[in-house]
Amino acid sequence: MTSIKKISFVGSGNVATHLAKAFSKKGILVHQIYSQTCDNSEILAWQSNAIYICELNELDLDVDLLIFAVKDDVIKKLAQEIIAKNPNLKMVHTSGSVSLEVFNGAVNCGIFYPLQSFSKTKKINISEVPFLITSQQPEFKNELFALAHLLSDKVYEFTDEQRKHLHIAAVFVNNFSNHLFALAQDYCEKHQLDYQLLKPLIRETIAKIDVLLPKEAQTGPAKRDDVEIIQKHLNILQNENLDLFNLYKLMSESIMKMNNEEN
Repeated sequence: MTSIKKISFVGSGNVATHLAKAFSKKGILVHQIYSQTCDNSEILAWQSNAIYICELNELDLDVDLLIFAVKDDVIKKLAQEIIAKNPNLKMVHTSGSVSLEVFNGAVNCGIFYPLQSFSKTKKINISEVPFLITSQQPEFKNELFALAHLLSDKVYEFTDEQRKHLHIAAVFVNNFSNHLFALAQDYCEKHQLDYQLLKPLIRETIAKIDVLLPKEAQTGPAKRDDVEIIQKHLNILQNENLDLFNLYKLMSESIMKMNNEEN
């Protein structure tokens, strides 16, 4: 059972939205939602039975935990403003790439990183989301574990260094793969082709990695070392789009290199 019963959020974006609503459903009191964008904080406050505020100096520091769920480049500035007022306040951020150093001066601080891609309007089963916990204070770390276990059974302790490396891997599997889907959609539309025809292929590609390692699931001309087909594709792309040409070439070379190293 967690000793953290009352929390507030700095931020009202995708991560804050999912966490605040999930905690509220689990009986945790979401006290305040702060955002400079009042419309966003008001909506999330309504969804999580909280109070919305648009000025940081209106933040009530009488809470068990303050969660920073904002852009990476503003965490330190906002955190230091709060620490100057109350260094004893327990606080965490939700970033995969920002270290504990942003909380310099805080007595109890940590990282509460949900390893998932969140969108406000897309429902997600949060019980399947891994939560990565980082803290140098053993008692506070245990509190964060208990809090995370309210939402998911997949709770792990990670160092700053481990989490940063995993975040890089997450960018590859999520952000980069999604960008490739977007490029494919643009390419189809340019040639007046129905992008929807690719969706069964996308679903099968994702489904395969539940039963095969990604290396084992790899198919296509680069996997087969089919240089003739690759060159035909490159000739087409070179005349159409140099960015796609370079990306196709780089990806094909990477696949062939990995395949050769395996063999």
